Amino acid sequence: MPQLYRRLKKLFVLFILITASNSNAQKIRPFVGAGAFMHLYSFEKDLQSSPAISFSTGSEYRATSFLSPEIEVNYMFGNFKDRIDSNKITNSTNTSDRSFSTVNFSFTPKILLGGCEQSSSCIYLQILPKYMVSLIDVTETKGNNTLGSSITERTLSVWKQNFGLGIGLVVNFDSWYSNSLAINLCYNTINVSEPFNQLNPDTGKTDNVGVYGLEFKYYFGLKRSK
Repeated sequence: MPQLYRRLKKLFVLFILITASNSNAQKIRPFVGAGAFMHLYSFEKDLQSSPAISFSTGSEYRATSFLSPEIEVNYMFGNFKDRIDSNKITNSTNTSDRSFSTVNFSFTPKILLGGCEQSSSCIYLQILPKYMVSLIDVTETKGNNTLGSSITERTLSVWKQNFGLGIGLVVNFDSWYSNSLAINLCYNTINVSEPFNQLNPDTGKTDNVGVYGLEFKYYFGLKRSK
């Protein structure tokens, strides 16, 4: 997996360089994004979870009027909490803190439902199937509230393949190659509970089955060829 990470990183850097060198091609647009995500569990209720924050950058390529694939590097971080179980609530002074971060390399063959004429602003929908390779880093800190108690910290890093799906609304401020804003509802199968379960093999598993949330992406338009 480290070799795959290096290859994906090189491909991403190469794609950005191609973007910069083809500013007149009107085919490629870089973007930046930010979002907030919640953990999705297999349980029906009594969930307790802090939102995760994500930041991303990448580029899209205008292949056809209805297909615009993009590559992306995304960083997501947050805290992870188990489902609330009223049977386990005690007055114990033991504390546990779980934090995680993920670096996600993704490819999205983005499907456009609608589009823009050459010289007009517009609003259209997009569908976002996504393939991801993720490096998940988790940290678990356990201790006791009492003075002089020991605190232990354990970490684990794992590589995973993930998939995602989203739908978004895009607002173009001029023709398709101008600046635009996308607002996307997304789900992906990033499972941060699995590394935590590996750190605690003798305890009950917490079945986090992915994350869902809202993200905003801003695309930087390229100037029309002279």
